[in-house]
Amino acid sequence: MKIYFQQNSINTILKYEQHLQNLSSSNRWIFDKDALELQINNWIDKLQWIKPYYAIKSNTSDKLLKIISNYENKIGLDTASIQEVNIALKYTQKSNIIFTNPHTVPHEKKELKKLLTEDVTIKVVDSMCEIIKLVEYNIIPNKILVRINSNFNDANIKFDTKFGSTYLEAIEIINYGVLHNLPIKGITFHIGSGGVFSREEAYRKVIQQSIPLLEYIKSINKEIPILDIGGGLLHDTDLLEALGWTKDLPYTIIAEPGRYFSAPSFHLFTQVISKTKRCIFIDNGVYHELNVYHRDHWNFPILTHFYENGVIYHINNDKDNEKQQHNYENITVFGPTCDSYDNIEKCNIPKDIQIGDWIFLDNMGAYTSASKCDFNGILSASSYN
Repeated sequence: MKIYFQQNSINTILKYEQHLQNLSSSNRWIFDKDALELQINNWIDKLQWIKPYYAIKSNTSDKLLKIISNYENKIGLDTASIQEVNIALKYTQKSNIIFTNPHTVPHEKKELKKLLTEDVTIKVVDSMCEIIKLVEYNIIPNKILVRINSNFNDANIKFDTKFGSTYLEAIEIINYGVLHNLPIKGITFHIGSGGVFSREEAYRKVIQQSIPLLEYIKSINKEIPILDIGGGLLHDTDLLEALGWTKDLPYTIIAEPGRYFSAPSFHLFTQVISKTKRCIFIDNGVYHELNVYHRDHWNFPILTHFYENGVIYHINNDKDNEKQQHNYENITVFGPTCDSYDNIEKCNIPKDIQIGDWIFLDNMGAYTSASKCDFNGILSASSYN
Protein backbone atom coordinates (compact mmCIF):
# COMPACT_ATOMS: atom_id res chain seq x y z
CA MET A 1 0.00 0.00 0.00
CA LYS A 2 1.29 3.42 -0.99
CA ILE A 3 0.17 6.85 0.10
CA TYR A 4 0.50 9.47 -2.64
CA PHE A 5 0.80 13.18 -1.93
CA GLN A 6 2.10 16.47 -3.30
CA GLN A 7 5.43 18.16 -2.68
CA ASN A 8 4.22 20.67 -0.09
CA SER A 9 2.66 17.91 2.05
CA ILE A 10 5.95 16.25 3.02
CA ASN A 11 6.21 17.91 6.42
CA THR A 12 2.59 17.07 7.26
CA ILE A 13 3.10 13.43 6.23
CA LEU A 14 6.15 13.18 8.46
CA LYS A 15 4.37 14.91 11.34
CA TYR A 16 1.47 12.46 11.24
CA GLU A 17 3.45 9.37 10.20
CA GLN A 18 1.94 7.31 13.01
CA HIS A 19 -1.54 8.02 11.64
CA LEU A 20 -0.52 6.42 8.33
CA GLN A 21 -0.24 3.00 9.96
CA ASN A 22 -3.95 2.94 10.85
CA LEU A 23 -5.70 4.22 7.75
CA SER A 24 -9.23 2.87 7.37
CA SER A 25 -12.72 3.98 6.38
CA SER A 26 -13.23 5.36 9.89
CA ASN A 27 -9.86 7.06 10.16
CA ARG A 28 -9.56 9.27 7.08
CA TRP A 29 -9.39 12.69 8.70
CA ILE A 30 -6.48 14.35 10.47
CA PHE A 31 -7.34 17.25 12.75
CA ASP A 32 -4.35 19.59 12.71
CA LYS A 33 -4.68 21.49 15.98
CA ASP A 34 -1.28 23.11 15.56
CA ALA A 35 -2.15 24.48 12.13
CA LEU A 36 -5.40 25.96 13.43
CA GLU A 37 -3.72 27.63 16.38
CA LEU A 38 -1.03 28.99 14.07
CA GLN A 39 -3.74 30.65 11.96
CA ILE A 40 -5.43 32.10 15.04
CA ASN A 41 -2.24 33.48 16.55
CA ASN A 42 -1.13 34.85 13.20
CA TRP A 43 -4.34 36.86 12.94
CA ILE A 44 -4.13 38.09 16.52
CA ASP A 45 -0.49 39.09 16.02
CA LYS A 46 -0.86 40.75 12.60
CA LEU A 47 -4.37 42.27 12.70
CA GLN A 48 -5.08 43.20 16.33
CA TRP A 49 -7.45 45.99 15.24
CA ILE A 50 -9.74 43.67 13.23
CA LYS A 51 -11.88 41.26 15.23
CA PRO A 52 -12.57 38.10 13.22
CA TYR A 53 -15.90 36.31 13.54
CA TYR A 54 -15.27 32.77 12.32
CA ALA A 55 -17.83 31.80 9.65
CA ILE A 56 -18.95 28.50 11.13
CA LYS A 57 -20.65 27.46 7.88
CA SER A 58 -17.21 26.56 6.53
CA ASN A 59 -16.78 23.82 9.15
CA THR A 60 -18.81 23.16 12.29
CA SER A 61 -16.42 20.58 13.73
CA ASP A 62 -16.61 20.34 17.50
CA LYS A 63 -12.81 20.01 17.67
CA LEU A 64 -12.32 23.20 15.67
CA LEU A 65 -14.94 25.24 17.54
CA LYS A 66 -13.58 24.19 20.92
CA ILE A 67 -10.16 25.55 19.98
CA ILE A 68 -11.61 28.80 18.68
CA SER A 69 -13.71 29.19 21.84
CA ASN A 70 -10.46 29.26 23.82
CA TYR A 71 -9.82 32.63 22.18
CA GLU A 72 -13.26 34.04 22.99
CA ASN A 73 -12.00 37.55 23.71
CA LYS A 74 -10.22 37.67 20.37
CA ILE A 75 -12.51 35.74 18.01
CA GLY A 76 -16.29 35.69 17.61
CA LEU A 77 -18.59 33.42 15.62
CA ASP A 78 -20.39 34.38 12.41
CA THR A 79 -23.73 32.63 11.86
CA ALA A 80 -26.27 32.64 9.04
CA SER A 81 -29.20 30.60 10.37
CA ILE A 82 -31.06 29.84 13.56
CA GLN A 83 -29.42 26.43 13.63
CA GLU A 84 -25.96 27.99 13.39
CA VAL A 85 -26.77 30.43 16.19
CA ASN A 86 -27.76 27.49 18.39
CA ILE A 87 -24.47 25.77 17.55
CA ALA A 88 -22.53 28.95 18.31
CA LEU A 89 -24.23 29.35 21.70
CA LYS A 90 -22.64 26.05 22.77
CA TYR A 91 -19.20 27.59 22.41
CA THR A 92 -19.44 31.30 23.13
CA GLN A 93 -21.53 33.97 24.78
CA LYS A 94 -24.38 35.79 23.06
CA SER A 95 -22.50 39.05 22.64
CA ASN A 96 -19.79 37.24 20.65
CA ILE A 97 -22.11 36.13 17.82
CA ILE A 98 -23.15 37.96 14.66
CA PHE A 99 -25.91 37.00 12.20
CA THR A 100 -24.93 37.88 8.64
CA ASN A 101 -27.68 36.30 6.57
CA PRO A 102 -29.54 39.32 5.14
CA HIS A 103 -32.80 37.40 4.96
CA THR A 104 -35.50 36.85 7.55
CA VAL A 105 -37.53 33.72 6.83
CA PRO A 106 -41.22 34.48 7.58
CA HIS A 107 -41.97 31.18 9.33
CA GLU A 108 -38.94 31.70 11.57
CA LYS A 109 -39.77 35.25 12.59
CA LYS A 110 -40.83 34.43 16.15
CA GLU A 111 -37.65 32.51 16.97
CA LEU A 112 -35.49 34.95 15.04
CA LYS A 113 -36.99 37.87 16.94
CA LYS A 114 -35.89 36.29 20.20
CA LEU A 115 -32.38 35.57 18.91
CA LEU A 116 -31.84 38.99 17.38
CA THR A 117 -33.24 41.03 20.24
CA GLU A 118 -31.87 39.00 23.15
CA ASP A 119 -28.89 36.98 21.93
CA VAL A 120 -27.08 38.10 18.80
CA THR A 121 -25.08 41.31 18.47
CA ILE A 122 -25.37 42.16 14.74
CA LYS A 123 -27.89 41.56 11.93
CA VAL A 124 -27.22 42.24 8.24
CA VAL A 125 -29.73 43.49 5.65
CA ASP A 126 -29.19 44.19 1.95
CA SER A 127 -32.53 45.32 0.53
CA MET A 128 -35.62 47.39 1.28
CA CYS A 129 -37.58 44.15 1.46
CA GLU A 130 -35.48 42.94 4.38
CA ILE A 131 -35.41 46.20 6.33
CA ILE A 132 -39.19 46.51 5.93
CA LYS A 133 -39.64 42.96 7.23
CA LEU A 134 -37.74 43.85 10.41
CA VAL A 135 -40.21 46.67 11.03
CA GLU A 136 -43.26 44.58 10.15
CA TYR A 137 -42.11 41.68 12.32
CA ASN A 138 -41.11 44.07 15.11
CA ILE A 139 -37.58 42.64 15.15
CA ILE A 140 -35.19 45.24 16.54
CA PRO A 141 -31.62 43.86 16.53
CA ASN A 142 -28.91 45.43 18.65
CA LYS A 143 -27.03 46.58 15.55
CA ILE A 144 -27.83 46.49 11.84
CA LEU A 145 -25.25 46.52 9.05
CA VAL A 146 -26.17 47.27 5.43
CA ARG A 147 -24.55 44.93 2.94
CA ILE A 148 -23.38 46.50 -0.32
CA ASN A 149 -22.15 45.04 -3.61
CA SER A 150 -18.41 44.61 -3.84
CA ASN A 151 -18.29 45.33 -7.59
CA PHE A 152 -15.20 43.11 -7.61
CA ASN A 153 -15.21 40.34 -10.18
CA ASP A 154 -11.90 38.47 -9.88
CA ALA A 155 -12.98 35.85 -7.34
CA ASN A 156 -13.94 32.33 -8.41
CA ILE A 157 -17.24 32.64 -6.57
CA LYS A 158 -18.91 36.05 -6.81
CA PHE A 159 -21.69 37.07 -4.45
CA ASP A 160 -22.96 40.32 -5.96
CA THR A 161 -25.57 38.53 -8.09
CA LYS A 162 -27.22 37.16 -4.94
CA PHE A 163 -26.39 39.58 -2.12
CA GLY A 164 -25.69 43.26 -1.64
CA SER A 165 -27.24 46.61 -2.47
CA THR A 166 -26.10 49.41 -4.74
CA TYR A 167 -25.00 52.73 -3.28
CA LEU A 168 -28.42 54.33 -3.88
CA GLU A 169 -30.24 51.31 -2.47
CA ALA A 170 -28.03 51.45 0.62
CA ILE A 171 -28.94 55.11 1.15
CA GLU A 172 -32.62 54.22 0.89
CA ILE A 173 -32.20 51.38 3.41
CA ILE A 174 -30.32 53.65 5.84
CA ASN A 175 -32.92 56.40 5.60
CA TYR A 176 -35.77 53.95 6.12
CA GLY A 177 -33.98 52.49 9.14
CA VAL A 178 -33.45 55.93 10.68
CA LEU A 179 -37.09 56.85 10.04
CA HIS A 180 -38.20 53.76 11.97
CA ASN A 181 -35.65 54.08 14.78
CA LEU A 182 -33.63 51.04 13.72
CA PRO A 183 -29.99 50.93 14.86
CA ILE A 184 -28.16 51.20 11.52
CA LYS A 185 -24.54 50.96 12.67
CA GLY A 186 -22.39 50.28 9.63
CA ILE A 187 -21.61 48.69 6.29
CA THR A 188 -20.61 45.17 5.26
CA PHE A 189 -19.50 43.50 2.02
CA HIS A 190 -17.79 40.36 0.68
CA ILE A 191 -15.13 40.40 -2.06
CA GLY A 192 -15.97 36.83 -3.12
CA SER A 193 -14.33 33.46 -2.47
CA GLY A 194 -11.51 31.56 -4.07
CA GLY A 195 -9.22 32.44 -6.91
CA VAL A 196 -5.75 33.91 -7.09
CA PHE A 197 -5.94 37.69 -7.03
CA SER A 198 -4.67 40.57 -4.93
CA ARG A 199 -6.69 40.62 -1.72
CA GLU A 200 -5.20 44.03 -0.96
CA GLU A 201 -6.48 45.44 -4.25
CA ALA A 202 -9.91 43.94 -3.66
CA TYR A 203 -10.27 45.28 -0.13
CA ARG A 204 -8.93 48.71 -1.07
CA LYS A 205 -11.45 49.02 -3.88
CA VAL A 206 -14.50 48.00 -1.88
CA ILE A 207 -13.57 49.87 1.29
CA GLN A 208 -13.15 53.01 -0.79
CA GLN A 209 -16.70 52.48 -2.05
CA SER A 210 -17.90 52.01 1.53
CA ILE A 211 -16.45 55.21 2.99
CA PRO A 212 -19.18 57.65 1.81
CA LEU A 213 -21.83 55.38 3.33
CA LEU A 214 -19.87 54.96 6.55
CA GLU A 215 -19.47 58.72 6.83
CA TYR A 216 -23.19 59.19 6.21
CA ILE A 217 -24.01 56.74 9.02
CA LYS A 218 -21.48 58.50 11.24
CA SER A 219 -23.16 61.86 10.62
CA ILE A 220 -26.49 60.36 11.68
CA ASN A 221 -25.40 58.44 14.77
CA LYS A 222 -22.55 60.72 15.90
CA GLU A 223 -20.49 57.63 16.69
CA ILE A 224 -17.83 55.48 15.04
CA PRO A 225 -19.49 53.17 12.48
CA ILE A 226 -18.73 49.48 11.98
CA LEU A 227 -16.97 48.27 8.84
CA ASP A 228 -17.43 44.52 8.28
CA ILE A 229 -15.03 43.39 5.53
CA GLY A 230 -16.53 39.91 5.23
CA GLY A 231 -14.37 36.96 4.17
CA GLY A 232 -12.57 35.99 0.99
CA LEU A 233 -9.15 35.19 2.46
CA LEU A 234 -7.27 32.03 1.54
CA HIS A 235 -5.53 30.10 4.31
CA ASP A 236 -2.13 31.25 3.04
CA THR A 237 -3.04 34.90 2.46
CA ASP A 238 -0.41 37.36 3.69
CA LEU A 239 -2.54 39.20 6.24
CA LEU A 240 -0.34 42.27 6.52
CA GLU A 241 -0.14 42.65 2.77
CA ALA A 242 -3.88 42.28 2.36
CA LEU A 243 -5.11 44.28 5.34
CA GLY A 244 -2.22 45.88 7.21
CA TRP A 245 -3.01 49.22 5.58
CA THR A 246 -6.45 49.34 7.28
CA LYS A 247 -4.97 49.95 10.75
CA ASP A 248 -5.50 53.72 10.63
CA LEU A 249 -9.02 53.68 9.21
CA PRO A 250 -11.36 55.58 11.56
CA TYR A 251 -13.86 52.73 11.92
CA THR A 252 -14.51 49.70 14.09
CA ILE A 253 -13.43 46.90 11.77
CA ILE A 254 -14.60 43.30 11.95
CA ALA A 255 -14.33 40.38 9.52
CA GLU A 256 -15.99 37.03 8.72
CA PRO A 257 -13.16 34.67 7.75
CA GLY A 258 -14.11 31.03 7.30
CA ARG A 259 -11.61 29.13 5.18
CA TYR A 260 -8.65 31.11 6.55
CA PHE A 261 -9.10 29.25 9.84
CA SER A 262 -10.78 26.03 8.78
CA ALA A 263 -8.89 25.00 5.61
CA PRO A 264 -5.54 24.04 7.23
CA SER A 265 -7.19 22.55 10.31
CA PHE A 266 -8.13 19.27 8.58
CA HIS A 267 -6.41 16.92 6.11
CA LEU A 268 -8.13 14.12 4.22
CA PHE A 269 -7.20 10.67 2.89
CA THR A 270 -9.12 9.07 0.00
CA GLN A 271 -8.55 5.55 -1.31
CA VAL A 272 -8.35 4.19 -4.86
CA ILE A 273 -11.16 1.65 -5.24
CA SER A 274 -10.91 0.82 -8.97
CA LYS A 275 -8.68 1.43 -11.98
CA THR A 276 -9.22 1.09 -15.74
CA LYS A 277 -7.26 2.21 -18.80
CA ARG A 278 -9.13 5.50 -18.89
CA CYS A 279 -9.76 6.36 -15.24
CA ILE A 280 -9.43 5.67 -11.57
CA PHE A 281 -12.26 5.59 -9.03
CA ILE A 282 -11.74 6.87 -5.50
CA ASP A 283 -13.98 6.56 -2.45
CA ASN A 284 -14.73 10.28 -2.25
CA GLY A 285 -16.37 12.48 -4.85
CA VAL A 286 -18.43 15.55 -5.67
CA TYR A 287 -21.29 14.42 -3.43
CA HIS A 288 -18.86 13.99 -0.57
CA GLU A 289 -16.01 16.16 0.70
CA LEU A 290 -14.54 16.56 -2.79
CA ASN A 291 -17.53 18.68 -3.80
CA VAL A 292 -15.01 21.52 -3.51
CA TYR A 293 -13.37 20.58 -6.80
CA HIS A 294 -16.50 21.62 -8.66
CA ARG A 295 -18.02 24.21 -6.37
CA ASP A 296 -14.80 25.92 -5.33
CA HIS A 297 -13.02 25.48 -8.68
CA TRP A 298 -10.12 23.64 -7.08
CA ASN A 299 -7.62 21.58 -9.07
CA PHE A 300 -6.65 18.05 -8.15
CA PRO A 301 -3.05 18.16 -6.90
CA ILE A 302 -0.05 16.80 -8.77
CA LEU A 303 1.04 13.77 -6.73
CA THR A 304 4.82 14.04 -6.71
CA HIS A 305 5.70 11.65 -3.85
CA PHE A 306 4.54 8.48 -2.18
CA TYR A 307 5.07 6.95 1.26
CA GLU A 308 5.61 3.21 1.62
CA ASN A 309 6.90 1.15 4.56
CA GLY A 310 8.24 4.16 6.41
CA VAL A 311 10.08 5.66 3.42
CA ILE A 312 9.18 8.67 1.25
CA TYR A 313 9.93 8.34 -2.46
CA HIS A 314 10.00 11.02 -5.16
CA ILE A 315 8.14 9.87 -8.26
CA ASN A 316 10.30 11.98 -10.58
CA ASN A 317 13.85 11.09 -9.62
CA ASP A 318 15.02 11.44 -13.21
CA LYS A 319 16.21 14.95 -14.09
CA ASP A 320 15.03 14.52 -17.69
CA ASN A 321 11.59 16.22 -17.90
CA GLU A 322 10.55 14.05 -20.82
CA LYS A 323 11.29 10.89 -18.88
CA GLN A 324 9.48 12.29 -15.84
CA GLN A 325 6.30 12.66 -17.89
CA HIS A 326 6.29 8.92 -18.55
CA ASN A 327 5.58 8.37 -14.86
CA TYR A 328 2.09 9.88 -15.25
CA GLU A 329 -0.98 9.36 -17.36
CA ASN A 330 -3.74 11.85 -18.07
CA ILE A 331 -6.91 10.10 -16.94
CA THR A 332 -10.21 10.98 -15.28
CA VAL A 333 -10.69 10.72 -11.53
CA PHE A 334 -14.21 9.54 -10.65
CA GLY A 335 -15.98 9.48 -7.32
CA PRO A 336 -17.74 6.35 -5.99
CA THR A 337 -21.42 7.02 -6.78
CA CYS A 338 -23.41 5.81 -9.76
CA ASP A 339 -23.86 9.33 -11.16
CA SER A 340 -21.57 10.19 -14.10
CA TYR A 341 -21.55 13.78 -12.80
CA ASP A 342 -19.45 12.43 -9.96
CA ASN A 343 -16.10 13.10 -11.58
CA ILE A 344 -13.33 15.37 -10.39
CA GLU A 345 -11.51 16.13 -13.65
CA LYS A 346 -8.87 14.75 -15.98
CA CYS A 347 -5.64 14.66 -14.02
CA ASN A 348 -2.05 13.59 -14.37
CA ILE A 349 -2.07 10.52 -12.15
CA PRO A 350 0.99 8.37 -11.33
CA LYS A 351 0.93 5.31 -13.61
CA ASP A 352 1.84 2.96 -10.76
CA ILE A 353 -1.12 3.89 -8.55
CA GLN A 354 -3.10 0.77 -7.65
CA ILE A 355 -6.34 -0.31 -5.99
CA GLY A 356 -5.96 0.09 -2.23
CA ASP A 357 -3.46 2.94 -2.47
CA TRP A 358 -4.30 6.19 -0.71
CA ILE A 359 -4.18 9.84 -1.79
CA PHE A 360 -3.44 12.45 0.85
CA LEU A 361 -5.07 15.87 0.46
CA ASP A 362 -3.99 18.62 2.83
CA ASN A 363 -5.81 21.81 3.87
CA MET A 364 -9.22 20.23 3.33
CA GLY A 365 -11.11 21.73 6.28
CA ALA A 366 -13.09 24.43 4.46
CA TYR A 367 -16.49 23.77 2.88
CA THR A 368 -15.81 20.04 2.51
CA SER A 369 -17.53 18.12 5.31
CA ALA A 370 -19.87 21.10 5.70
CA SER A 371 -21.27 20.58 2.19
CA LYS A 372 -21.22 16.80 1.83
CA CYS A 373 -24.13 14.40 1.62
CA ASP A 374 -24.43 10.62 1.49
CA PHE A 375 -25.99 10.42 -1.97
CA ASN A 376 -26.55 6.95 -3.37
CA GLY A 377 -26.23 5.61 0.16
CA ILE A 378 -22.45 5.84 -0.11
CA LEU A 379 -21.02 7.35 3.06
CA SER A 380 -18.64 10.29 3.04
CA ALA A 381 -15.46 10.35 5.11
CA SER A 382 -17.16 12.55 7.69
CA SER A 383 -20.07 10.14 8.11
CA TYR A 384 -17.81 7.49 9.61
CA ASN A 385 -16.65 9.74 12.46
